[in-house]
Order: sequence, then C-alpha cells, then structure tokens
Amino acid sequence: MLELLKDFFASDAGTVIARIVFAIVAVLIYFLFFYYAKKRNLHIIIYVSAAAIMAMFLLAFVVPAGEISFYVYFALGFLCVLGLLLFIQDINRHFFRLSLKRKKFKDIPDHYGSEDLSRSASEIVRACLRLSKTNTGALIIIANHMSDTIVDSGIKVNAEVTGELLETLFFPKTPLHDGAVIITSNKIMAAGCYLPLTQATNLPREFGTRHRAAIGVSTAYPDCTAIVVSEETGIISAMHDGKIKRYLDTQQLQAILDCSLGLADDSAEARIWGEEAK
Repeated sequence: MLELLKDFFASDAGTVIARIVFAIVAVLIYFLFFYYAKKRNLHIIIYVSAAAIMAMFLLAFVVPAGEISFYVYFALGFLCVLGLLLFIQDINRHFFRLSLKRKKFKDIPDHYGSEDLSRSASEIVRACLRLSKTNTGALIIIANHMSDTIVDSGIKVNAEVTGELLETLFFPKTPLHDGAVIITSNKIMAAGCYLPLTQATNLPREFGTRHRAAIGVSTAYPDCTAIVVSEETGIISAMHDGKIKRYLDTQQLQAILDCSLGLADDSAEARIWGEEAK
C-alpha cells in the first residue's frame, strides 16, 4: 500500500494533479452513487460495493503497486459507470428540479391573480368530489412545464377551469375520458392526453393505468402534481415527484392544489410532500 502511495506522487507535477483530480471526481461520483442507492433502499448494492472496495484495499498489501493501480482505477470506473446506469433517472430529476423556475405567489401574472387561481383550485376540488361519489375515473395534471409531445397527444381545450367542464371531459364513454387533463394556472390546456407509465413493481395491486400514468409523469416532471380519482373505489389520490398521497379529503386536496398552483409557500409544500419537495 505504501508503494502504491509513493508511486502515486512519484511523478511530475502535472501527472500528480491529474491523478488527484481524477481521485476527487471518482470519490464524488462514488458518494453520489451511495446517496441514490440509499434513497431507493438498494442497500444490497451499498454492501456489495463496500465489500469490493475493502477487498481492493486488502489486495493492495499483497499485489505490487504497479499492478494494483490498474485494479483500483478499474473498480472505481466500474462503480461510476454502474451508478450512472442505475440512477440516471434520479440524477436527471435532481438536475431538472434545480433548474426549475418555480412559480410562487409573488410571480403570478396579473391576469392570473390569486383569486383566479384559488377559484380554479376550488373548481378542481368540487369536480373531484363529485367524480369520486359516482366512481368516475379521472386524471388531472397541474403543471407549469410539460412536454409538447404529451400536450399534443390530446385535444387542445384552452378553457378556464370549471367543475362542470372537468366532469364533462371525464364522463364515461366520451372520447376524452380515458386520457389526462393538463391544467396550467387557471386554464385547461388539453384533454385526452397520453402519459408515460411508471415501471415500478412495488405499487399497490389496486393501482390501475391512471395511477401508473400519474406516478410516471410526476417522476418525469418533478414540478407537476397529478390528481387521480379511482374508477373502482372513488378514492382520490395525488402524486408529486414520485410521492403518493391517498384517501384525500376536501381539506387535504385543497392544500395540495394550493401548493401546485403556487398559492402556498415552500414550508406548506414541505409539510405535505417532505423536505425534498422544496
């Protein structure tokens, strides 16, 4: 091991600096790898990686420095590539969240004042409660940023949010009732939209296509909020940044919509969804 350390620094200044930079980058990626593995409860990956690193450390005492350096670099490189392959979606979500210009109460345009947005939230609550009573399935997405591909997959509506319109759009056997409604501020932008489905396998068995679509879009777009009314049970659920809230009552649904429409501050959002929602 001492020979390896001596060999590491027994070079010209440029080579030593390059090696140090490489080591720093490798360590940073290594700890990011553990961070995301812990978040997804993949503890087995952490244990296996830690065992591999410990084995490399012990091997350094019996293998010549010139040979062990190859294995060390190979192991770190392998961990970095493995981490990127496993957690690329988590990393993308993190960068997406950091890059968002989140709409807050003070940023609401004049023509979408707090009263307009509050009325929209109330209309959505009213529609969801009525749909829940009749076990009518519904999927509503509230988002400030949404892919044109998703919006264009449905029918443009561009109408103000009203409970009656939402109930009509989700009325059974109508052409648009199976798709999602996309809402931005107090406008229904499109209806009958198709969303990406989550590939998660640890979801409740009663979750159908609407729930999987809601989780999928909230994972892909961390700033959006998806509201689902179950066609089988009438249960109202909400998804945000991959997190799920079920069995929502009027007050809970209203609070979630206030956050998604920018009528509440970060602390309210953190209380509902957790600290990472900020």
